[in-house]
Amino acid sequence: MKNVSEKMRACFSQGTMMLLKRISALSKELGRRAYLIGGTVRDLLLEAENLDIDIVIEGDAIAFGEKLARELHGMIISHKRFGTCSVTTPEHVKIDFATARKEAYAKPAALPTVEFALLKDDLIRRDFTINAMAISLNEDDFGFLIDFFDGAGDLEHKSIRTLHDKSFIDDPTRILRAMRFEQRLGFHIDTHTANLIIKSIEKEVYKRVEKPRLRDEIILILKEKEPFKIIKRMDEFRALKIIHPYLKFHKDLHNMFDAIDEACLWYQNNSPRKRSIEKWIMYLMALFEDVSHDGTLYFCNIFEFKRGERLRIMSYKNNGRKILKTLNAKRKIAPSKIYHLLEPLSHEVTLLIMAVSRSDAGKGRAMEFFHKYNGMRTVIRGDDLKALGIKIGPHLSRILEKILYKRLDGILKTKEEEFRYAKKLAKRKFAKGAG
Repeated sequence: MKNVSEKMRACFSQGTMMLLKRISALSKELGRRAYLIGGTVRDLLLEAENLDIDIVIEGDAIAFGEKLARELHGMIISHKRFGTCSVTTPEHVKIDFATARKEAYAKPAALPTVEFALLKDDLIRRDFTINAMAISLNEDDFGFLIDFFDGAGDLEHKSIRTLHDKSFIDDPTRILRAMRFEQRLGFHIDTHTANLIIKSIEKEVYKRVEKPRLRDEIILILKEKEPFKIIKRMDEFRALKIIHPYLKFHKDLHNMFDAIDEACLWYQNNSPRKRSIEKWIMYLMALFEDVSHDGTLYFCNIFEFKRGERLRIMSYKNNGRKILKTLNAKRKIAPSKIYHLLEPLSHEVTLLIMAVSRSDAGKGRAMEFFHKYNGMRTVIRGDDLKALGIKIGPHLSRILEKILYKRLDGILKTKEEEFRYAKKLAKRKFAKGAG
């Protein structure tokens, strides 16, 4: 066994090392065995940044976490059904604990039945050898690397290799994870594992997986630093049909992904009213560019996307191209028209419209919206209109909207001008009412 204590000290902060030593002492006190596990170990050996601390306990991980939380005056969230918990220290360091367990699959792609076990049983249920290593946190062998399946060798050879031949049958989401890790790490899927993936896709084992589980994997792919590479790799494996049967790798996709990156970077650097942008939704909209409205809606529903996510995706599908055509027009477009088109949309949809526009005019108008018009309001408010005798209701909202449009177009510049225009509109209303 290889001791990686020096690497741990080099990669972890002094505070984290002290915390791991405290966990080591507690494991001895409770007569338990504790191990760093999975992605934490992989990234430590690669000297890649990973803020996650995942620990497996041979024994009751929740009882272990509860005692640690008490000693550290931290917080704990437990999931008794899974034998897991998360402890957060007063310094906001989060540690995830899991009870070592083994899994059995009653049928392919089903959720496994779980029973508590020893470390090796826990490691063999994992997806790939590079994620199936552990580092002892126990006093008698602290820092020793435990590697039953030569994950360290696969790290050295930059290889993604599954632990057994039924891996993708047991859990078809591993097909997507293989490509995600391969492209993130700059590795290659080894030949035997690639053949297992191809056979699993041909057998359509992914159809047995609950769609929300596949959805979560798709979102993780689209949240990666370079999602296009993973999508391209999926196309090479003919795996895009896992997402949707009619999904095609269209030739303009790379340009669309690059344009999305550029648009989001511009937004972060230039927009005065920034919001948190979910870029993965924009990538997903681009991916479904050539899928029909009904096909996209079916996908959103069957994969159980959240309501807000579904609305944004379908908003672009319903209106994106029509709005883009208007913004790309060579004729002059009033600011109020730009506002009317873009203000109801999410920023993700507006940024995608800006990204896919091949016209300087279209891009410029979207930028102008973010710079000048987004979130603009009238100077006078509803209470001011009520003081003029206008009752709350649709008419009041329409008057405010008309005032705003005049303000956007530079016709109304002061509060006094807005008031005069409001009175004029109110008189028209009363005159119509009297008639």
